[in-house]
Amino acid sequence: MFLKKILPTSIGLVLTLAGSVLAQQTTTTPSNVNRTRTDGARRRGLKQRRLDKREMRAGLQQLNLTDEQKKQRRAIMESHLSALKSQRDQLFEMRQRRLEGSLTAEDREKARSIRQQLRASMTDMRSQMRNTLTTEQRSQLDALQEQRKQRRQEMMEQRQEFRRSRPQE
Repeated sequence: MFLKKILPTSIGLVLTLAGSVLAQQTTTTPSNVNRTRTDGARRRGLKQRRLDKREMRAGLQQLNLTDEQKKQRRAIMESHLSALKSQRDQLFEMRQRRLEGSLTAEDREKARSIRQQLRASMTDMRSQMRNTLTTEQRSQLDALQEQRKQRRQEMMEQRQEFRRSRPQE
């Protein structure tokens, strides 16, 4: 009889204590909560780049490149990437210094210069790769790029509309 009265009470007490312990554990802040907004934006940017690469590959498939064109494009890309390896390595080292907090103003200026050189090289690489295409393929590529640009603009407008419609906190 005594056991019948105490057992349900003790089980209830144990469950209540266990529930409060679990609630405290779930409310603790994980280490990644202090991430900045730019971390999320960076992840979205990486995801978008992957999607862009997929679209680019699909677009290149639509161009029906010959084997010779594919070889030329691959050779152009490999030569540019190997030529820029030391600059990309320097940029990586500077990024590490920035994360450590030991980046100087001189390093920042050097990084800016390297980025400009990389952009110029990429532009040159794109123009060389474009020169491997026939005039018909170039017009197809231009049309595909225009479609992609329009889709990107539509998505940006949708995003802005969504942000405007959200209640301000």
